[in-house]
Amino acid sequence: MVVSSVRIPGAVDPRQVYGDNPIRGTGGPSFATKLQEAIQSVDRAQDFRDEMVEGAVTGKVGEVHDVMIAAEEAQLAFELMLEVRNKLLDSYNQIMQMQL
Repeated sequence: MVVSSVRIPGAVDPRQVYGDNPIRGTGGPSFATKLQEAIQSVDRAQDFRDEMVEGAVTGKVGEVHDVMIAAEEAQLAFELMLEVRNKLLDSYNQIMQMQL
């Protein structure tokens, strides 16, 4: 008598979906690359804000609300980057406190 393996209806074997070696690169940019791009984006926003403020002082930018919008965007981008950094540090500290 031959006994076949027990299968749950609708269940999928993960090896068929993901292959035998699921840990492989996707070919996309790395986390470090994406983080560096985000930091450069914040830096560009702050540089643009500085240019707008300088333009407002020298009279090249006539609308004050454009300067305020650039300043607020730079501030929000910096605050977001700061919060992401805080979450990363919290996660790192939690991992370091784990016991094996």
